[in-house]
Amino acid sequence: MNNQAGAARAYNPAEIEGKWYAYWESNGFFEADSESGKAPHVIMMPPPNVTGALHMGHALQDTIQDVLTRLRRMQGFEALWMPGKDHAGIATQNVVERHVKSTRGESRHDLGREDFIAEVWKWVEEYGGRILQQKRCIGDSCDWRRERFTMDEKYVKAVQAIFVRLYEDGLIYRGSYLVNWCPVDQTALSDEEVDNVEQEGHLWHVRYPFAQDSGYVTVSTTRPETILGDTAVAVHPDDERYQHIIGQNVVVPLVERIVPVIADTYVRPEFGAGALKITPGHDKNDFEIGRRHGLDMVTVLDTNAIVNGNGGQFAGLDRFEARERIVDQLAQSDLLDKVEPYKVSVPVSQRSKAVIEPLLSRQWFVRMKPLAEPAIEAVRRGDVRFYPRRWQNEFFRWMTEMRDWCISRQLWWGHRIPVWYHIDDEGKPDAERDYIVAVECPGEGMVQDEDVLDTWFSSWLFPFATLGWPGEDATTRSDLDFFHPTQVLVSGYDILFFWISRMIMASLYVTGEVPFRDVLITGMVKDRYGRWMSKSLGNGIDPIDMIQKYGADAVRYQLTVVCAQGQDVRLHPEGFERGRNFCNKIWNAFNVFGRFLDSNKEYPLRPFTEGSLVERWMVTRLNEAIEAINADIDRYRLNEALTKIHSLFWGDYCDWYLELIKPPHGEPMPDATVGLAAKLYERLIQLLHPFMPFITEELWHRVKRRGPQEACIVSVWPQVTGDLDDPACEVFSRFQDIVTSVRNIRSRYRISPARSVHLVVSLAPGSVQLESPLLACEPYFRRLARVAMLDVGVQVERPKACATSVIGDMEVYLPLAGLVDLEEERRRLTQDLDRKVSFLKRVQGKLTNTRFVERAPVAVVELERQKERDTDSEIRRLRASLEAIA
Repeated sequence: MNNQAGAARAYNPAEIEGKWYAYWESNGFFEADSESGKAPHVIMMPPPNVTGALHMGHALQDTIQDVLTRLRRMQGFEALWMPGKDHAGIATQNVVERHVKSTRGESRHDLGREDFIAEVWKWVEEYGGRILQQKRCIGDSCDWRRERFTMDEKYVKAVQAIFVRLYEDGLIYRGSYLVNWCPVDQTALSDEEVDNVEQEGHLWHVRYPFAQDSGYVTVSTTRPETILGDTAVAVHPDDERYQHIIGQNVVVPLVERIVPVIADTYVRPEFGAGALKITPGHDKNDFEIGRRHGLDMVTVLDTNAIVNGNGGQFAGLDRFEARERIVDQLAQSDLLDKVEPYKVSVPVSQRSKAVIEPLLSRQWFVRMKPLAEPAIEAVRRGDVRFYPRRWQNEFFRWMTEMRDWCISRQLWWGHRIPVWYHIDDEGKPDAERDYIVAVECPGEGMVQDEDVLDTWFSSWLFPFATLGWPGEDATTRSDLDFFHPTQVLVSGYDILFFWISRMIMASLYVTGEVPFRDVLITGMVKDRYGRWMSKSLGNGIDPIDMIQKYGADAVRYQLTVVCAQGQDVRLHPEGFERGRNFCNKIWNAFNVFGRFLDSNKEYPLRPFTEGSLVERWMVTRLNEAIEAINADIDRYRLNEALTKIHSLFWGDYCDWYLELIKPPHGEPMPDATVGLAAKLYERLIQLLHPFMPFITEELWHRVKRRGPQEACIVSVWPQVTGDLDDPACEVFSRFQDIVTSVRNIRSRYRISPARSVHLVVSLAPGSVQLESPLLACEPYFRRLARVAMLDVGVQVERPKACATSVIGDMEVYLPLAGLVDLEEERRRLTQDLDRKVSFLKRVQGKLTNTRFVERAPVAVVELERQKERDTDSEIRRLRASLEAIA
């Protein structure tokens, strides 16, 4: 790219972003090579749903992943960022079902499985890649050649292979258990796909008559509709109230089923009346009690949550309609003792938002304990490290409490379970005969299981299945051996259990190694008030809209600086202006020296010790910053690293260095000055590149004409060069403190920036060595503080009517005569002082009032105390200012 140096027009991100992305991609800068000889650095992209569009959560995590990838690439690593997308079983099937219904007026059942799957593939080919195209807009430097889809042919083989292996090792089994059933999506769900939502409900106290004797036992329930499936009443064996009825029989109301009274330690005597109805077919805890006591498992709801034939007179009713009818009949039959308001925890599907029904169903499960134990040990050994560390404790908590994983789903779109059944007399799969687990059909006349696997069962293989496992050819083995384990995973805490933990288990089981060394947990994106973003609240922010308005670099900047490790991120659209302002600053800074720059010329750099004070200081500040920035990056504190770069660029380079080296209007800039300004600018651009790649690549080529292999994206990350302990820096630091003090005095006394001042600096005897260097700074003081006359000495006598500022062992005096109307200033300061004194008396009056202090809220009292402290400080400042001009 041959861009000429010189003054640049106003920054317009739309003019450069598409150009540079195409340039990077066409030159293969994103591509990783396992034969390069470099050390690998690999990040696996959490594969977005094929149904998805880019949202702020994606934009945040993609920015962090891209920063790390670009940074490691510049540091000399063979950096691979592996892209992919997930087939998202339930979500995709639902989207396509709605699409088919709206366009053709047909259901998936009208089409049949084969034709419906063909429709899904058409939809995926047309719309499934849109999110990956959107990711390019924010600058993702993925190796797009390697893009993987969890329904690719090779990936399907990997999923089938691990199923077979787990089954052969006794870690997958089929059984009839109580599962989370979604009556809307018509499939089983894992515990992690269900949210428990607290709602206002009721506690119904119901009388269960004794079968042989008169009287009854009262049980309490929050779900009266499940009475239809009761097979026992349980009490605690130590509950003295009920020991005499253990072993007796009671009659289940309305269905007249005779059931036993059993004793079980699960029962909490303090809940309700202390007796518990047991419905093994519709409650997970009751299911376990039922297994311990050999109870019947009665199912009274079908897959649509409609009462089935076991519900007698209530058959055909929806579960909630049945609840109302049952409560009415219990009341009419004098079997309803009382009803109390009660908060209940209702299980709700994360996707459909339907109330989940625990349902007895034959499903496939993975035994988790044998897989979890090695993963727990690996994290304890430090093979996997969490940033921030507190998420390690959450990992341990979940891993030690997990149940077996229900992996079968009653869907059509997804990975078919590799299990094969014989055909019965009606031509249907005979689930009661022996089945065969195999990747290919094991024999003529056998049919495959109709269910598919949980989406997470395929995505837990992502770190190694995308690199060729279980293939044995030389290429895939080379990639797997070289790129696995990966270095860092970037993810939100919302999928710590869905995905991150399971990947650790799968990778250890399959490869014997952890899938990644570090896990960087980001916070979740919320609005400015800390609320989740949602369509219903209308508070979502579209990252593509923000990119079009502010530019990708501005969006990346803002997302990074607000992303403190492990903390939720609060965003509002106006916040992205900060990033745009910084882009403008970066762009305009180039013009200070760029108008003197010849991009074809090599500029001489004078020896460091021969540079001016500000040049030596700026070089040293750059070195100090690089050291601190590297330390932040090593701890994945990218927000702190970028904040330091911002301060270095805007504060040190622009506000101090450039202001002191730029020549008066119309005068030239010496070549040596131009050369160093450009070299420092290049280093700053390189530090910024991983965070803000588009604008930095553009300016990198403006500073100097470069070929493709000299692009900023593949340039070498800046290193610390030279001694960080340069005495000149101490002098310049003192100069900065004095200038800042003068500016504050100007502001305090309302002295016009155009007025020149007389500056007097009094040094302590121990700082006599600063006298000559500070006097030599007179041109700098003249430039940045409008100082017409400078006096520096040891223990200089304080001039009359002057403002004073103490800076460590120095005192700064600014004579005010001729700059301000001293009488008017005394009058103004006196009035301000009187107002503050009066205000302080009122505040102190409140604080000495015992009734106020004891009765007012703590926050209100503390606010008044803060007012007292602030006002007292202002009074002292006003009195000092009055004394200065007395």
